[in-house]
Amino acid sequence: MPGAERPKADVSGPGLPGPVLSATARPVVVVTGALAPYTQVLYRALAAALDAPLTVLACAAREPARQWQLAAADGYGFSVLPGLRWHRDAVRNLYVNPGVVLRLAALRPAAVILNDFSPTMAMAALAARALRVPYGIRTDGVPETDPGARSPAHRALRRAIVPGAAFGLAPSEGSRTLLASYGLAPERVFRAPLFPAWEAAAALPDPETRPYDVLFCGILNEEVKGARFFTDVMRACAAAGRPLRVRVAGDGPLREEMAARLAEAGIAARFDGYLAQAALAEAHASARLLLFPSRGDVWGIVVNEALQSGTAVLASPHSGAAREWLAARGCGVVRPLAVEDWAHETLALLDDPGRRARLREAAARTMPDFSLARAVEGYRAALASLR
Repeated sequence: MPGAERPKADVSGPGLPGPVLSATARPVVVVTGALAPYTQVLYRALAAALDAPLTVLACAAREPARQWQLAAADGYGFSVLPGLRWHRDAVRNLYVNPGVVLRLAALRPAAVILNDFSPTMAMAALAARALRVPYGIRTDGVPETDPGARSPAHRALRRAIVPGAAFGLAPSEGSRTLLASYGLAPERVFRAPLFPAWEAAAALPDPETRPYDVLFCGILNEEVKGARFFTDVMRACAAAGRPLRVRVAGDGPLREEMAARLAEAGIAARFDGYLAQAALAEAHASARLLLFPSRGDVWGIVVNEALQSGTAVLASPHSGAAREWLAARGCGVVRPLAVEDWAHETLALLDDPGRRARLREAAARTMPDFSLARAVEGYRAALASLR
């Protein structure tokens, strides 16, 4: 409840100030599209780390393409704004919630954090300026997949929001670059990494005794996740005399096609369909290797999930996680999307336990830098910069 005493999360870090925004009981308000499992974890931890109430205003209760099962908000205020919603596909949604203006006027927040770009976020930015309330902009977006590069409407939204922001929050250097391209000084952008909504078990199964060789996890489409490419790679391995034990976690339009083509090639494949968060830990820890043939993910939390599960990762270069973690930190293998090369690399990794062990060790060393604690540090530092 506003003004109530909360236990403080252990999210302090070197160089960070003490309690943030402690001089006022006015809330910090986050305006977001819809909650996700990891943002629920984030907002709970952030609420515990601030000496001010945290309120989250969502444009929608849930995005229809997402099958997440979310618990009630815990430790922070939450409400869904009335308004118009267009859910175009699994990753594209358009929100128009004029009520955000009245809600911000009533709350008179100490600061507002906007999540990405929509007409609702533009209205919230204008309201914050009128109320003389500082606001920040958080985005996962990167130049490679930025709709603003192609669409005048998207570009106008970004130019309406970004230059007036007091700070930015970004999980990657790509996102920092994107915000800078729309007028926010890079030194005003604070890193807040993405992280899984769940933690792996303390004792993980030995990778060499896991029941599956390869895991695919995500929406079963080609245009973003490369599900058909994955199927082609598995068939190429089988054609080389190595039909692998395959697990596919996720659902989507290519599920029947994938199942038929794998069965045709004599590949034993388990299709789980959509898995709730609690089941993802078991899935990731059941395979020796995750294939992530993304064709355009701004980050790719599935990489975080695999690495924390002790699972090696072979990925395309078309995601932030591949570029800025796997390749930059030596935690995984990144290859261009060529079927024969991926089939060769898949078999080489499976046949080299020592190489996969070295990748696991590198991942373990860097894991703290891609954690909930680091994300909360980023938010706290951004808010402290307003003083």
